[in-house]
Amino acid sequence: MRTLIAGALAATASAAVPAFPLQFVATVETTAHLVDKSKPYPPWKKRIKLAYDYLNKRARADIMEGLDAGKNFTRRYDTKQDYVTTGGTFPSCQRSYLGERMPLPKIPDDAAKQTSGALIDDEPHDEYRVEIEGLDRVRVWVSAATGRYRRLTNENWVDGRWVALMTYDILDFEEVAPAEDAVALDAPWTHETCDRHVGGWPYLHLFHHYLAV
Repeated sequence: MRTLIAGALAATASAAVPAFPLQFVATVETTAHLVDKSKPYPPWKKRIKLAYDYLNKRARADIMEGLDAGKNFTRRYDTKQDYVTTGGTFPSCQRSYLGERMPLPKIPDDAAKQTSGALIDDEPHDEYRVEIEGLDRVRVWVSAATGRYRRLTNENWVDGRWVALMTYDILDFEEVAPAEDAVALDAPWTHETCDRHVGGWPYLHLFHHYLAV
C-alpha cells in the first residue's frame, strides 16, 4: 500500500486547512505544463468565468479561452438539470438529466502547512501540501492575510524530480452569492428550446478535483 505523506519534513501538520468558500464568483485560469506552448493546438491555457453556489446547489462555468472556448456549462443540481450552450455562428443548447449530488468543495484535512510560503501578486501566501511519497503531490497556496485560495499545482515524481502537470489560479475572486441570472441560461434559450442530450457531461475540475462542477 502506498504511504500517504501529508507534507514534507518542514510541515506543520496541526495547522488547520482553511475552509473552501461555498459561494463566490471568480475567474479560473488553468495551465497545462506538459503541453507544447509553441503549437496552437491543443491549447495549454484555459480561462473560465465561474459563478459557484454550493449552498443553493447550482453553478455556471463560461469557457472564455482554451479548449471548449465559447461553451457555457450550467449545472443546476437544484432542479436536476445540466445544460451546455454554444455561441458563435452556429449556436446550440443541449440539456440532460443531472442526478448526481453537487460535490462539496474541500481541501483534504490532512494537507500539511509548510513552514515557508510564497509571494504571489506581491502578497504572502501560505502553502499546504498533500503528498504521496515518490508519486504525486498537490501544492496549494492560500493568502496569509485573508485565507483566500489563490493557486494549486499538481506534480508527479518523474526521474528523480517533481514535474508540474497542472496549475489552477483563482483570479478576480468575490465571496458573494451569485445572482440568479449568473447561473441561468442566456436568452433566447429556455429549458424547452434546448435539445435533449442523453448521458450528460463529465465534471469540470477547476481546482484539481477539490473543486468540481
